[in-house]
Amino acid sequence: MTNAGQIIQDAGLRPTANRLAVLEALLQTDNPLTHQELLDTLAQSHEFDRVTLYRVLDWLLTHDIVHKIMGENRAWRFQLNRKNASHHHAHFECSDCGKVYCLENTSPALPALPEGFRVTSMEMTIRGYCNQCNSRHKNT
Repeated sequence: MTNAGQIIQDAGLRPTANRLAVLEALLQTDNPLTHQELLDTLAQSHEFDRVTLYRVLDWLLTHDIVHKIMGENRAWRFQLNRKNASHHHAHFECSDCGKVYCLENTSPALPALPEGFRVTSMEMTIRGYCNQCNSRHKNT
């Protein structure tokens, strides 16, 4: 299993205690986390303030170690780039529980762009019910 220190070293960057703590928190989950969810997770074992967490997340984003996803409630969610060097896949967001899942085996189709245009990012989010919430809705 990959650890946070190895991820940062493999990127040729300098690990710090705060960077390692945030990455370790992201390594412990399969779902993207909001800033507040990360802060709550980190508060269990580290003293973190909101600004420090924002700075670490910005640093991780700048170095393509994590990607961010806009949730339906307009809260950014952050997830480690595990398989991709950068973020190039779609997402599924449960309209009931709010969890966001990366759909690794999908690649959003790029629409035809006018000449001279260049894409720097593209997001695709599919909304519905996850398997757990869907089974609850079927019975009501």
